[in-house]
Amino acid sequence: MPEERPKRSNKSRLALIALITGLGTWLGVVCYSIATEAPPGAPSLTALADRVGKAAADGDADALQTLFDEDTVSDGYAADFLGRLGEHPPPLRARVGHRGGHDFLLLRSARDDSLCTAWHVTERDGRRLLDGVPPAEDLCAR
Repeated sequence: MPEERPKRSNKSRLALIALITGLGTWLGVVCYSIATEAPPGAPSLTALADRVGKAAADGDADALQTLFDEDTVSDGYAADFLGRLGEHPPPLRARVGHRGGHDFLLLRSARDDSLCTAWHVTERDGRRLLDGVPPAEDLCAR
């Protein structure tokens, strides 16, 4: 005579359904977040300068970090950079420059020459990104 399997209670069935539904929902949210995440960088040099200026003015390390080529900076690069500017940095202005056939971006104090940082601009998949490798020449010199 075959053995009967013990029947599951309604509570355990509901718990299993709730677990599967929860996992499905969580997976859906993760997939949606990945699919709608903004691509790194900016579509143009002008947009890159605008986004760098806004991120620096707002002290938004996450927004600034997404503008860098991830192969050239560490994960905390933007937070460290903004931290070195201090709690109340001077007003900053970002502008694009060209020298030696290369594009670069300057983030400079809007009031004086007390602060200037320069990054080369690279292109990947049609997007403009900042290169975190320090330039060999002084791009801040006027």
